[in-house]
Amino acid sequence: MESEKKSSAPNSSLQKKTAARMSAVQSLYKFAMSGEVLSPAQQVLLLKKQLANNKNEQKIQVGSPIEPNYKLVEMLLGGVEEWAPKIDSRMQEVLNEQWKRERMSPVLVAILQCGIFEMFFAKEIAPKIVIDEYCRLTRNFFEEPEVNFVHAALSKLARKYTDKLPPAEGTAPPIDE
Repeated sequence: MESEKKSSAPNSSLQKKTAARMSAVQSLYKFAMSGEVLSPAQQVLLLKKQLANNKNEQKIQVGSPIEPNYKLVEMLLGGVEEWAPKIDSRMQEVLNEQWKRERMSPVLVAILQCGIFEMFFAKEIAPKIVIDEYCRLTRNFFEEPEVNFVHAALSKLARKYTDKLPPAEGTAPPIDE
């Protein structure tokens, strides 16, 4: 029985991190659509009130009946805000004629912002894991072309700015150099 508790604990932690990434993306989307200005701490407080002990709302907001890791949500929101110019600069590097920011969904922009922040400025997890997490998150909102774009964009940036990712394996379409 005790071994069951130990094996499910990391899974719960991972689910909370995944829920935190989803929450951060949705908060950035709401901000982009409303223009409302709230600090990351205010956004997290609002999210806590909305999700506390409300499994149905948790399912709607984060995709599963679990509260997110609120510290990670705040770190992502604060980091995207603090590093916005550098994040936007890196994002600009992977955009092309087919993928222009002004034609992209604000959700897709938020996914890239969080992924770029977490990969380059938070540096707490390996680039391959960041890429996998944000591709998985993208599937909650979009079809394969967008998932492939997120994979290709984050992979290209990881190869350019880190030495922790092997050469492209051909799983996603290349981005124009």
